[in-house]
Amino acid sequence: MSPATDPSRDAARERALIRIQAASGALFAVFLVAHLVNQMFAAAGPAVYDEMQGQLRAVYQAPLVELACVIGSLLVHIVVSVWRMVRRRRRGQQSVAAPRLRWQRLTAVVLLIFTFGHLIATRGASAVYGVYPGFDGVAYTMVWFFAYFFPYYLLFSAAGLYHALNGLTFALPRIGLAGPPALRSHRAVVAAWAAGAVALALGLAGFAGAWHDVRERAIASPYAQLLVDLGVSSGPAQPSGRRPSP
Repeated sequence: MSPATDPSRDAARERALIRIQAASGALFAVFLVAHLVNQMFAAAGPAVYDEMQGQLRAVYQAPLVELACVIGSLLVHIVVSVWRMVRRRRRGQQSVAAPRLRWQRLTAVVLLIFTFGHLIATRGASAVYGVYPGFDGVAYTMVWFFAYFFPYYLLFSAAGLYHALNGLTFALPRIGLAGPPALRSHRAVVAAWAAGAVALALGLAGFAGAWHDVRERAIASPYAQLLVDLGVSSGPAQPSGRRPSP
């Protein structure tokens, strides 16, 4: 029997992949939950949001932390997750019907669709042009194209919150840590997710100007000007008068 078809070796490899998937997912979930909590605080206004984001950014954009704990953990988690999916299909295994796993995989697909575009639009702007979106930049996207960006942000953030909460309950025990007792049942996960989703929606309403007047600040923001300079947006913002250079 070749090593590739040895059931014991294949099972050991699968256990190793599960641990890697769990560890990388748990590590990225720390950043993801912090990022989503920051969005919730947008309901309190630009000053609170930007202050909180500045403090978080000082940690997660430190070069080593960003490369290893954010970008590295995300890429490892995606690669191992896809690899395990391919292995299951090659073995002819049927998809698990458990609701928690179905929703975990569905939210993973949503995150895969949007994550890299989101990274380019946010981290790319700061890394290449030195422009951070901040509260005003996100608010500008609402002013520019509310009908797209509000449902996009809501779907993206709600999927991320469920994937993080539900995923942690699977991941932590697999790496030898006790999972949160309050989230051991799917009903508890859904309740926590629903409360968080409401808070996320309230934060998005803050970006949209429901609680504060954001329009003038938004259209005058450096991020709005960058989008106009790049030809990405034709919305209500004036160009900066200079051609952005990477």
